[in-house]
Amino acid sequence: MRQSFVFALFFSLYFLIYGGMHVYVYFKLRSALGPGLKWTVFYGLLSLFMVIGARALWVIDLGAFPALRKVLSCSGYMWMAFIFMVFSAFVFVDLVRLLLWVADGIMSSRFGDLLSSARLRAAAAVGLALVICVYGWFEALNVRTVRIAITTPKLPEGVERVRVAHISDVHLGWIIQEERLASMLDRVKEASPDMLVITGDLVDGDMEERAAEAALFRNLDFPGGIYGVTGNHEYHAGIGQALAFMEHSGIRVLRNEAVRAGSIVVAGVDDRVAPFYGGGAVSDGSVLAGVDRDSFVLFLKHQPVIDPDAVGLFDLQLSGHTHGGQIWPFSLATRIINKTKQGLWAIVPRDGRGQAHAEPAGKRSMIYISNGAGTWGSPVRFLAPPEITIFDIVREPGARDAGS
Repeated sequence: MRQSFVFALFFSLYFLIYGGMHVYVYFKLRSALGPGLKWTVFYGLLSLFMVIGARALWVIDLGAFPALRKVLSCSGYMWMAFIFMVFSAFVFVDLVRLLLWVADGIMSSRFGDLLSSARLRAAAAVGLALVICVYGWFEALNVRTVRIAITTPKLPEGVERVRVAHISDVHLGWIIQEERLASMLDRVKEASPDMLVITGDLVDGDMEERAAEAALFRNLDFPGGIYGVTGNHEYHAGIGQALAFMEHSGIRVLRNEAVRAGSIVVAGVDDRVAPFYGGGAVSDGSVLAGVDRDSFVLFLKHQPVIDPDAVGLFDLQLSGHTHGGQIWPFSLATRIINKTKQGLWAIVPRDGRGQAHAEPAGKRSMIYISNGAGTWGSPVRFLAPPEITIFDIVREPGARDAGS
């Protein structure tokens, strides 16, 4: 019942917001091109397909035509990015016009004449959207490597460094497949890490016949192994088949548990949407309550939400989920919703009430929020570059032997 409610709410908001963008863009184009019947019918049919028909790909079985499904998926999601950028460009132009109108009123100037032409405004908005989409396509393909060093007194004697590779939000499905995954994992292998951790949304589609992708993970050989947790898209795609793929790939999925991984402890929790799909609700604090605090505790959690009861029970929380907004200016909304932004932050109590929030990193329990390595929906990123993060957990000079 709760799952049905979540889906109904999601699709209601989807049609309201995405459909509303198309309507807004239509009236902007109409003011520039006039009420022509031919282009209006074309735009209407195209919008109807993109808003409704493209979503039908989620439920229509095109198993016999995988290439067709990939082309349709990519086309539909590219249109989503394009219409979002056209919408944003028109909003930006309208804000500029408002400022120019105010300036004209104050200074008796005529700056507003610069954007008086509806056709000029439409050409600028559409042209800007096209440029950003082309640039964003290549930005999404250019996965960068971010390197971060963290010192700790909690590594045992003789262990000077543990190198952890972190990837998040790959979104394997109909757009990101074997070739893109191989490129990401090549970046990981170049760093020669001791282990790889994956903080959710690895899977975003039917993975039952993805032997090639599974083989890429199985061919990795890291001393500490590969650990992962579920994200919300593992549940959306079907938690059973998602877990089967991850386990077949040699990934140890941590489901509300903590394990020792060589010189450190790695803990992980299911994504917070689990209760909506029949899973149990487990607090981070209860999962971490019994961990060895003399060891460095790496905590894997898909969504960058800080559980006040868990603060102080781990050293570093790794999260993703937000994609850094993926396409600016959507990144502004993700910062407001999550009340933080990408990067490394120290977690400190707030006002002594056990609440927690993120502040610039220091020598406290920390959280790192990744931009993610892949894309969701539109295969485009703009001012939110994809990343793979390499953490060097370094033994603090002069530290006591762990456990002494």
